Amino acid sequence: MNSFNRQRGWYKDTLNKKLSGVCSGLAHRLDFPVWATRLVTILLFLSFPFAVALGYFIAHCCLEDKAY
Repeated sequence: MNSFNRQRGWYKDTLNKKLSGVCSGLAHRLDFPVWATRLVTILLFLSFPFAVALGYFIAHCCLEDKAY
């Protein structure tokens, strides 16, 4: 099977969560390290606190939980 045709959605990772699992789910979706995703989120929060907090809250409310 071709690995480029995998369809993966964005979800909250409940096994590797710190707050709600949004960053770990995004890291898994993008094949990016979880620590780096969290670091980028914190740095963006320091620059744009309202936008990042609003986006994180919306993602927390809208994404489904998934524990793989």
